[in-house]
Amino acid sequence: MRPLIIQTGSPSPALRAHRGDYAQLFADAFGWHRDRFAVLDAYAGEALPAPGGVDGVLVTGSPLSVHDRPAWSVALGHWLVAAAEAGVPVLGICYGHQLLGDTLPGGQVGPNPRGREIGVLEVEVAEDPLFAGLPPRFPVVLTHSDAVNVAPEGVRVLGATPQTPVQAMAFGPRCRTLQWHPEFDAPAIRHIIGERAEAIDAERGPGAAAALAAGVVGVHTGPVILRNFLENFLLG
Repeated sequence: MRPLIIQTGSPSPALRAHRGDYAQLFADAFGWHRDRFAVLDAYAGEALPAPGGVDGVLVTGSPLSVHDRPAWSVALGHWLVAAAEAGVPVLGICYGHQLLGDTLPGGQVGPNPRGREIGVLEVEVAEDPLFAGLPPRFPVVLTHSDAVNVAPEGVRVLGATPQTPVQAMAFGPRCRTLQWHPEFDAPAIRHIIGERAEAIDAERGPGAAAALAAGVVGVHTGPVILRNFLENFLLG
């Protein structure tokens, strides 16, 4: 088994130099060597395989916006729907979550009317194999300004925060999406808060970014979720 990681952008140069690209962050969170994954850069225009011909798919986050709808992103969205409908296990993270939300009928994706979510916050989830072993509320790492503001038809909403009611979705038996980042740990989100401090302080007042960074605690739910995806979807 060699799951496919589809990259939809790249971390900042500073984060990439320190921690690697998104594929490396996923590999680290899984506890696997990167070579155990196939990696495809959709943003760079690399060709997608036949949608039913992969063992499983993980779609990364991105600094880009789904609602800009560049051609490569639109094509990837339709490919993901076809893969999910073919029974391929799919896990969409942040951009991947929003891309499914934008592609499936009835979904609406755009700037979150309640503003940016960033840092460590609690999410409330429905019962699902993806969250096996976790309580109904648990902390996660978030960083996003866009959101799935209206869930598509036919999906089951699996998670919510007060600021973002569609934090996780289920599409069919083997496709799941998360607005949060199970591949990020506390040092990664502190770094991202620092990079976005000027924007955060402009939105929330002077010192807001420093307070957010100081409030970041260790989060261990991400590896649990990724292990559940491995055991209950990729291998299940």
